[in-house]
Amino acid sequence: MDAAPQNAVDELITAESPHTDSVWVLGRPSLVPVAGTRCRAWVDDCRDLADIPENIRLNPLTANEAAGGPVVWMGLPTSLDELDELLGNLWRVLGPETHIVAGGRIKHMTRSMNDVAGRWFDDVHASLGVRKARVLHISSPRERPAISGQWPRTSTVNGLIIRAHGGVFHTAGLDAGTSLLLDHLDAIAADVGSQAVDLGSGNGVIAAHLARRLPHATIHATDVSWQAVDSTALTAQANRLNVVTHWCDGLADIPDESVDVVVTNPPFHRGTAQDHAPTLAMLADTARVLRPAGTLWCVYNNHLPWASHIQRTVGPISRVGRNRRYTVVRAVRR
Repeated sequence: MDAAPQNAVDELITAESPHTDSVWVLGRPSLVPVAGTRCRAWVDDCRDLADIPENIRLNPLTANEAAGGPVVWMGLPTSLDELDELLGNLWRVLGPETHIVAGGRIKHMTRSMNDVAGRWFDDVHASLGVRKARVLHISSPRERPAISGQWPRTSTVNGLIIRAHGGVFHTAGLDAGTSLLLDHLDAIAADVGSQAVDLGSGNGVIAAHLARRLPHATIHATDVSWQAVDSTALTAQANRLNVVTHWCDGLADIPDESVDVVVTNPPFHRGTAQDHAPTLAMLADTARVLRPAGTLWCVYNNHLPWASHIQRTVGPISRVGRNRRYTVVRAVRR
């Protein structure tokens, strides 16, 4: 692969890295062409993973070992829970010579990241900032780490066991928007004949509620995040429920006119950047997978102008729930 121009974070990671013949690139696929031939790599989002050759992919959350004692080049996740789970797994699979070079934009970095890293490693220090970027150097695995809790995390919501990785929205809890949407579970279930989709499933709480309420229907759950899809599967397994998971971009795995209902609490960020375009595309694609007169149930922040988009791309909508922060709408496919 030809090396692409580097941004400030990539440049600082490579400039600050100790010399190495083996690199494990995590969360920054732009660094794969720079890493050389002895490279393993992973990124959680399937849209970005498509750029990484299959033969070098290695998921740090499922790896049992990382041969060759690689230096780790990684992007710093903004979620402290995600960072804690990731560093805990790196502590487990890497040897005593571990050196992690973790970079990010200074505006997204906090002192708490050092504290999380310090639970697992004795040597944690930051570089000087360059072009609004900085790296953390993380090394010297602790003999007895200050473990903050087991991952995936587990909680109970409405009598269901929810299990989730650290990088999943609201981890193993129930956020306020989804809670408002689930207030209408009876009405949602009444729309389902035989097939429903939880679009952007996260920890699987919506899919699990649907599967428990509708044991004879097929419940699909899709997400771009590996952590989310695995969390949804773990939640379903913990409750002995049947949910068909899809690690895919939006509804890409769902056939045309195949489902009765799509239910979603969609994201409006990609990473640290606010980005409506992928979500709007997913909502538009809902019209393709819904059967005639099928329904979309969607909850969103009140300030987002999605009602007009849904009405234009799916069909007529009705507002079925609203509070100070969120709105729930039901759209019927034309």
